[in-house]
Amino acid sequence: MLSANFGTAFRAPNVDDVGKVFDSKSGSVVVPNPDLKPEYAYNADLGIAKVFGDIVKVDITGYYTSLKNALVRRDFKLNQVQAIQNAAVAYVYGIQAGVEVKLPKGFRFSTDLNFQKGEDELDNGEASPGRHSSPFFGVSRFNYKANKLSMELNVNFQGKRDFEDLPDDEKGKTEIYALDENGNPYSPAWYTLNFNALYKLTDTFDVSGGIENLTDQRYRPYILTPFRFSGIQDFTT
Repeated sequence: MLSANFGTAFRAPNVDDVGKVFDSKSGSVVVPNPDLKPEYAYNADLGIAKVFGDIVKVDITGYYTSLKNALVRRDFKLNQVQAIQNAAVAYVYGIQAGVEVKLPKGFRFSTDLNFQKGEDELDNGEASPGRHSSPFFGVSRFNYKANKLSMELNVNFQGKRDFEDLPDDEKGKTEIYALDENGNPYSPAWYTLNFNALYKLTDTFDVSGGIENLTDQRYRPYILTPFRFSGIQDFTT
């Protein structure tokens, strides 16, 4: 299967952007900016998926997003005063890939991975790592299904973002990031191991339960962005 998509979207400034004063980091304050305009996104992706012998499915998609008037936090009119402003341009591009394997005896394994990079254009024309992009992240699943019982063991993970790869306006936020051996903020890698199960009592009633973060890991997602995975269909059912 081959697929190609193109789309546009926009996001209007919210109440916090245009009318709220708050501390963004130690020693500075973010003030309202009533002159904000909506940011516009232009998206394109091209993907291919292939099933081999009704046992293995592989898919890969490349994507590119360009943001015009991107809403970013920048220095404003006075020292230590910032505001959400419309940057000149920002973009995100990357590759997402997935593999699903049908195993004997009702078992199945799948994994989805996402690699992406992004840049924001600064006021002086230079480029900074983008706040709109995440480090490498993904999820792997091991499933079992037999009769009325379904179980899944999965691991969610995210890669590290070093100090050098942080956006310029994030490098001073020591209060919300971990510190490396040099005392610089960075976003460490993490994973969570999770288990859930479902038993179908009747055609009407199910019983389900699960345990998240089995190994009790301390973790913090770098950016609250939905996983950009193409809709992978379960070809084994």
